[in-house]
Amino acid sequence: MKKITLLAALTLLLLTVACSNRSEVKKTLVTGTITVADSIDSSGDFSGIGVTIVKRDSSNAPIDTLFHTLTDQSGAFEGEVSFPNRNYYPMIISRNNNDLASFRVILAENDTLRVNAQLPNIRETLTLDSNEHEAMQTLNRVDRSFQRVGAFIMSGAVPDSQILDETKKWSELYWQVYEAHENTMASYLAAEKSAELLGNWDSDAMMARIDEVLPADYMFSVALQLGKPYIAQSEGFDEASDYLDSLIRISENEEVTEFIVRDKIQMYFDSSRIKEAKDLLDNYEQDYSDSPSSKKWIRRIRYDLNYLAPGVTAPDFSFVTMEGDTVSNEKLKGSTYIIEITPLANFEYQNDYDRTMVISEIYKNYGLNIFTIPLDQSEVTVNAFFDERRKAWPVAKLGSFDVQDVIQKFNVVQVPTRILIDKDGVVIRKYERNEFSEVIQGLNRTFNDSNSPS
Repeated sequence: MKKITLLAALTLLLLTVACSNRSEVKKTLVTGTITVADSIDSSGDFSGIGVTIVKRDSSNAPIDTLFHTLTDQSGAFEGEVSFPNRNYYPMIISRNNNDLASFRVILAENDTLRVNAQLPNIRETLTLDSNEHEAMQTLNRVDRSFQRVGAFIMSGAVPDSQILDETKKWSELYWQVYEAHENTMASYLAAEKSAELLGNWDSDAMMARIDEVLPADYMFSVALQLGKPYIAQSEGFDEASDYLDSLIRISENEEVTEFIVRDKIQMYFDSSRIKEAKDLLDNYEQDYSDSPSSKKWIRRIRYDLNYLAPGVTAPDFSFVTMEGDTVSNEKLKGSTYIIEITPLANFEYQNDYDRTMVISEIYKNYGLNIFTIPLDQSEVTVNAFFDERRKAWPVAKLGSFDVQDVIQKFNVVQVPTRILIDKDGVVIRKYERNEFSEVIQGLNRTFNDSNSPS
């Protein structure tokens, strides 16, 4: 029942606001020294070096300057920076109006950040000193060591009898990072990793770790990613719904609460409880429709509930394949199929293509067909994709379909979008991005009555 798009947004939100009040502007002190190597400037005058911290909400958003100052003759600088949330922010070092280097710094309220570096070799000489950076350095050291052990395990160098002990050990090491650096970005990431490792062998202990960190904001995303699926699988849908209600009750952050409510609506939708999902959406609209982003989400999910919910007849479509065959929903009556809608240039789609091919090979014996509608702008891009890969199922030819009509009918917001449709032309499920485990579950349910391949 994990919903990737909601959880990705929630995780990003919670990592930046964990244990903080978003309504207040945060402030902290930034200080340090930027000097220049004698080989570049032997004058000893390091004044005028620019130190700037900026914020950019998205790749298309304008850049906001949060902090800017110039170094004095010794290269020293100091000042107070105001920022919206604890997070990584770009720091830019410049001289004579030329940007010379940039790197990311963590800003957290009441956590003095000290920066020291020397031009021109900023990367080699840079030191960042703060509680947040110290915690992140500790976490990174544990991560690197764990990755080395993981590589040994994958290579077969660790006996199977020792893998469980290794997993327990590393779960404890990550938990020690959490305890040593509480209320830092690194601490919540460490707690998440500790709980994730516990989930591989002791789900009750995993739930206890999650509960211990709650109601810290970031841990709600962990509860949705790890806790909710465990309860749904072990105790059932109703208990998972009750678990979400319990998270809503203990949340102290209105934005966090809103995302949990969204997750609950999506869970009911994904589980074909459409009437209940619509009722929950009506309640959500009453509580959150003042926000433009909430209104946008309401429009999106309401369209899916009305036109793409499980059990609803799929929208009409038609296209011509690259081989010249005409495909439409009417012609596909009597067969079960997946429609993929995505740019072939999409990184996630490319990464998952081999997994899709495995699904195709397994389930084509049960009558499954797959069709891809590419959203790329150029045939060159489509052809280049298949220069490196086998084309295992029909692909729509660019120009044989209306792109905007496809996007609108299938409410394509995240790509890849996949729609599983049964032999009667009825939607089984809509899947977004890399929900492969759920695609497989849907296929298994669909072909459950087939005891052997056709």
